[in-house]
Amino acid sequence: MKWESAPLWPVAFPSLTGFILAFIPYLFEIDFFTKKNLLFPVFILAILGFSCFLLTEKYGNKVELYIGYLFGLLVFYSFRFFFGFYGIAVVILTWLGQSMYLWQHNFPPFRIGIWLALGSMSGLYIGGIMAFNIF
Repeated sequence: MKWESAPLWPVAFPSLTGFILAFIPYLFEIDFFTKKNLLFPVFILAILGFSCFLLTEKYGNKVELYIGYLFGLLVFYSFRFFFGFYGIAVVILTWLGQSMYLWQHNFPPFRIGIWLALGSMSGLYIGGIMAFNIF
């Protein structure tokens, strides 16, 4: 998929969704959400990833897009275990770098799905850091 101009929705929507999910444990008392565990918000992001199937045909194979999204969620969630805080920084910086040039090239849907997952996880990590410091 190659865009004519830099798209806003693939950058803003996934990162905003992850950002909002990070604040839920601090705002509401829900058993599944805990302040130290980000696994349930990642599970919710995986379910929200089904919105990939709502995209038009110009984005390519929707199954491949969703599989790339799930693969990205798994890989980038595991970065915080293997690399600690530096893994979070790597995910965020990689997403920023990808957002600057990915739209200029013709990449397969799997790669676009990974990019969307990068945005979701970046929003989740940034939101988690902000929520921890605010509340």
